[in-house]
Amino acid sequence: MRRPAGSPAEQADSGGRVIGKVCKRGSDVRRLLGYLFREGLAGEHGLSAPHSDAHLIAAWDGVHGLEPPRLAGGDRELGLLASALNAPLLAAGLGRGEWKQARPVYHLAISTADTDRTLTDAEWAEVVDEYVHRIGLAPRGDEEAVRGVAVRHADNHVHVVATLARQDGRRIWPRNDFYRASEASLAVEARYGLTRTSPADRTGDQRTSRAEQRRHARQTEQRAATGRPVPAGPDREVLRGKVRAALAGANSFTEFTERLRRDGVLVRLRMSVLDPDEVTGYAVALRASGVEGVEPVWFGGGKLAPDLTLPQVKARWCREGTDARQTDTTAPNRTSGLELDPSERQALWDAAGQAISRADEQLRAAAGGDPASRALAEAAAVAASEILAAVGRLTERSGAGPLHRAAEAYGRAARGLRRRPPIPTGPARGTRRAAGGLRRMEFVRNADTRQLLQTLDQLSRLSHTLASLREQQGRAAQASAARQAAELLSAEQTQRTHGAHASVVRGRTATPEMTRTTSSGPGQGPAPEPTISWSGRPAEPTPASRPGRAR
Repeated sequence: MRRPAGSPAEQADSGGRVIGKVCKRGSDVRRLLGYLFREGLAGEHGLSAPHSDAHLIAAWDGVHGLEPPRLAGGDRELGLLASALNAPLLAAGLGRGEWKQARPVYHLAISTADTDRTLTDAEWAEVVDEYVHRIGLAPRGDEEAVRGVAVRHADNHVHVVATLARQDGRRIWPRNDFYRASEASLAVEARYGLTRTSPADRTGDQRTSRAEQRRHARQTEQRAATGRPVPAGPDREVLRGKVRAALAGANSFTEFTERLRRDGVLVRLRMSVLDPDEVTGYAVALRASGVEGVEPVWFGGGKLAPDLTLPQVKARWCREGTDARQTDTTAPNRTSGLELDPSERQALWDAAGQAISRADEQLRAAAGGDPASRALAEAAAVAASEILAAVGRLTERSGAGPLHRAAEAYGRAARGLRRRPPIPTGPARGTRRAAGGLRRMEFVRNADTRQLLQTLDQLSRLSHTLASLREQQGRAAQASAARQAAELLSAEQTQRTHGAHASVVRGRTATPEMTRTTSSGPGQGPAPEPTISWSGRPAEPTPASRPGRAR
């Protein structure tokens, strides 16, 4: 895309940040231009932000003769510019009646932070040239590329409008343009000395859509009006936490799905067309809320997080040879937290602490760059995420809270790039077994206060170590997620420590949140809660309160 003649762009003299946002494609280029050239304050004339001095800064063949003239009322005459942009579409054989379905109008918004210095038109034109080149709309030296213009109506951002047809009559479909835009942002920042932003590494979780947020707000309002408990968050976020908690220490896909169902999650399996006995995918949903007109919304594992797809989940067992042990998960065993005596609970906490310490050592060893050490570290980081998910499950029964948010942030920091599952290792298997042991406890007792605080401290330090490793590897987004997890864990540990001290001052032992994590079986009534003695210490369960034992 050619720039207007002018002085060369000056080097940036202050830190900044450039963001290129690929907007939803449209079908009416004149309407889009009308919005971009409309001037006024935010809220006036349908504007979402203030527009002033709207003008072209770049175009496919230079801006000379393309600037829309002003009319008597202050509006712009956009007909000629819109016709010139639409001409390649007509030459490509795309009739106007097909535009609504084809959506051939491409829209890209490029912005800098409010604290950055104001770029000149010449600088912005060079920025636009970098984006359209990398995205593939107008590669440098290609005289037959698409037609497009760049409009500036504010100090800190510009808009690029193009029609998706080359001037030689061929259609064009940009591929991976979101990631190419991110690469262009990094290139522009490096050229002008701006603050580096994180590259798109495809490790982030799927975002909650506006429709899901509106659904959550509507359910919250309706439930609050009827005095019913409000949902902890949008379905996608709650399900993500529940799936991670069910995955912690599970030994097979069967055990994983059984845990979800016991937790009130609907599970739907997708079977292979060629082999009806083979599971090729799964989806989860929360049970109907009872609100009129609200039906369950299903999410596949990949729609929750990149590491929760069926291949990623099954890789935790298939590579470990656990299929042969799958029968062990359905055999009667002591799974109730009430059946664990204090020494057994202490042993489970100790195993988790040792696993976290071992993972921390492996992450530190990976800083040397040895390939074997890096493989061990990647496996250790992923396995440790299951311990954090298990701790969140023990302490936050609602499926939402700081520990669940920390588990999500840590999960992003730990997962491999481009959905590559880590190679299972012996230490990682031990860490997963430790996570399964925490799951067995089902709740946190008063006597577990010290062990819980120690575990939170260890997980916080592990997150800091992971952040340092990701920074060294140049994976800025994951480093930021690890630091976020560390901050959440540290804040939660501090809050619980203060609560414990306050309880001691009041003359009784600290009592962290104690919540059952599984419901009793059908027809058994409510599950018995642990007995608390007058001293604040958990009393030993009586024979009658021990499920599964003879009275």
